[in-house]
Amino acid sequence: MKQSTTPKHTTEKEGGNGPGSQAATKNWNVTRIRTNVFTNGEWPIIHPQKRENFSIGPEQSTSTVVGLAWSPPGLAKYRRCVLAVLTSGLLLSFYDISPQGKWTRVAIVNDCLSSYFRSLVDDEELSLRKSNIRSFTWCPPLKVPIPEQHATSYAVPPPESRWGMYLLSVTNDDNDVILLQARRSTDTTSTSLYSFEVLSVTSLHEHTENQNVQPGSIFSSALRNRARASSMSPGPWIYQPTKEIKGVCSAIGNVAITLRAKLKMVRHVVTLISENDQTDSAVKYKARCVSEENTSYGGLLNNYHLTGALHWLHTEGSTEIGLAVASFAGMIALRFTRAAYQGEKTAKKGIQVKELPFYEPTGSDIGTDSPRHWEQTSAMTVALDKVSQTPILHLGTVGGYTATMTLSGIQSSNELPETPWKKQLDNAREQFDIARDLGGYTISRTWGLASHDSLVVAAFTLHPGDTVEYRTSAEERTTLVFSHANAEFTEHDDLAFPYPLPDRSPDTLRRKREAALGYILFTEGGDYSRLALSRKALYAAACCAIVDSQNDNILSQAREALKWLASGIDVDLSNEIGKCSAPGSTVDAKTAEQLEGSGQQIFEQCTICDAGLSWYSAVEAQCAAGHLFVRCGVTFLAIQEPGLSKFCSRCGTEYLSEDFVHDELEHTCRILSDVFDTCIYCSGKFQA
Repeated sequence: MKQSTTPKHTTEKEGGNGPGSQAATKNWNVTRIRTNVFTNGEWPIIHPQKRENFSIGPEQSTSTVVGLAWSPPGLAKYRRCVLAVLTSGLLLSFYDISPQGKWTRVAIVNDCLSSYFRSLVDDEELSLRKSNIRSFTWCPPLKVPIPEQHATSYAVPPPESRWGMYLLSVTNDDNDVILLQARRSTDTTSTSLYSFEVLSVTSLHEHTENQNVQPGSIFSSALRNRARASSMSPGPWIYQPTKEIKGVCSAIGNVAITLRAKLKMVRHVVTLISENDQTDSAVKYKARCVSEENTSYGGLLNNYHLTGALHWLHTEGSTEIGLAVASFAGMIALRFTRAAYQGEKTAKKGIQVKELPFYEPTGSDIGTDSPRHWEQTSAMTVALDKVSQTPILHLGTVGGYTATMTLSGIQSSNELPETPWKKQLDNAREQFDIARDLGGYTISRTWGLASHDSLVVAAFTLHPGDTVEYRTSAEERTTLVFSHANAEFTEHDDLAFPYPLPDRSPDTLRRKREAALGYILFTEGGDYSRLALSRKALYAAACCAIVDSQNDNILSQAREALKWLASGIDVDLSNEIGKCSAPGSTVDAKTAEQLEGSGQQIFEQCTICDAGLSWYSAVEAQCAAGHLFVRCGVTFLAIQEPGLSKFCSRCGTEYLSEDFVHDELEHTCRILSDVFDTCIYCSGKFQA
């Protein structure tokens, strides 16, 4: 069972003052997701295998959550995030929200590995081991450069340029590092909502010798077979020209892995190939990947005992890239030049290594050496300082030690400053100590850190330090504290909206509508069939320009669109064409005679009384009998039936949903929803 908690929208908080637990959660949406229940088809029964391929831990596990991470935005429907959850049964599952508002399991990544290795490995037991996932991480989205033809003011870059390609790196039970590409299926008849493609497999078998054990001994062999990756962290993509004939772009990235007590890095070179020239194809680019272990750092870390957590530090366009790796009683900081990061053999001198030990605070100015802090680092995250635009690393240990570090501080500082949220942690620890009369012997343990831009949240628990701890399940508490990257979080900060609300003035809304109008109306050579939009949607866009737009270019293009419509079918549009020279005009409802015949292809008609709809506003429509309807936010057509809409989750604007409309409007709505996949007025995500 997993519990998800997110801040409520500002308008949702009104009237939420309730007693007890209701008052404590009035500003939060709480969702519980059961992640430990699988069908036999999803997780078949595994019978005992040979010792090399079997462990009673995962096979007999109750499948508790051991890792989870949100995907980059855009993978799920309506460009939302997918939640990836790794359970102790070594299964990696995807969870998405259904149209009914329930979180459900939509994919299991292990199925892709099973089918891939089944064709390569004859041994069923080894194939099973290769299908188990030990750790995972989302790589940064790989974005396609914006084509030159999208440089005009009303052109919209393709989704691959706005959102990117979704890459997932996993390690299996046989110490293979596997790079996967995840896609969401756009085919409504598909049995699976998500598909996966294995791009590369890199084995780390031959690099797991333990320096402290006699090589070739039975014990060394046993340790080598049981070595598993404990942590992974993806580095940034560095783009470079591609030599492929149909290549669109190429990028180099590294994934850092803690394997036993050593650091391993796998270098990925991904090239995107133009798959075909069909603009309506679901897959426009094919990803090819060449992966190998990056040994540019040589033996610089052979003398260090690494303990798990690690994280990259980098800024856009920086000449250097940092990597923080948790070690025994401290942290190892590496600083790579771009050449060393890309794995160039001549760049070994471009790596700097510095050990930063952890010391317990003594609370005095006496010149004696402070004792070392020996507890293991349990969490790391990187947040962005808004003022200096500098990434800041935050870390915490299971002993309550906290520290921050910047990329420039890898070489300049010998002491690590405390985190801004350390004060909140100490206050909670002091209250726990006083309430239980522990005399100062209280331990705080940090279990997790997460960040979003400049916000950081830390999860910690409190425990007595000088006695055996006993508590019931009802007394177990995990506390979350919020902080800014470089400043303490206050009660006046708004969790739901860390950024200013968008401008909702009439002029601003008009300009944003004109972006959609420009995309629909602008064309070269007068061929308005290029987008295969319905004539009714093209007529609605032209009328919306007459009523709402103040842009001469859009009004001129609306005139050309109306002429194209009039030439294609036998209707009289001279009234609308004439009003393109008088912005701010209205278009009267059509008579019953005009709505018959060819007029049905372009004119809107009230579904209640069959009367025509007038054009006097870009946001609402009314027929001659007084029936009032709201207009779609991007097609500008009247929404006349319930159950056909999707809504912006932020500003509430209503749109026709591509999943619920039919006939000629379905194709039109799908085209426009792929281009305007977030709200055009506030960039909010949609909900059904």
